[in-house]
Amino acid sequence: MVKMGHEPDVITYSTIINGLCKMGSTTMAIQLLKKMEERGCLPNVVVYSTIIDSLCKDKLITEAMEFLSEMVNRGISPNVVTYSSILHGLCNLGRSNEATSLFKQMVERNVMPDTVTFNILIDGLSKEGMFQKLGLFLTR
Repeated sequence: MVKMGHEPDVITYSTIINGLCKMGSTTMAIQLLKKMEERGCLPNVVVYSTIIDSLCKDKLITEAMEFLSEMVNRGISPNVVTYSSILHGLCNLGRSNEATSLFKQMVERNVMPDTVTFNILIDGLSKEGMFQKLGLFLTR
């Protein structure tokens, strides 16, 4: 592509990063993100969300949270997909208390949850037997 005079754009990079993540090659996806930035192509919410989701599936929540902070610091607003990925990762690791805190942060940033987001939290709280917290959550 480059040899033919065409520079990859954010959509091209996003597509490749998505493929790498689906293959379980999160490390390669992160390397491509760095190369993308070196070439002057700025990542968008889709690129970050894809990597964050893959990190969460790999149970690398700390790294996913670091990417969330990085994107916010760069002025890229996380969306409901970004947050839902991390919420799901936290709940899968039995960290529903952290998930509810992140949920509050999400709403404070005016990112409105969808049905998937609510179901993730309901499932996580239920699995941990946090029925009182679940009741409070459902009444809000």
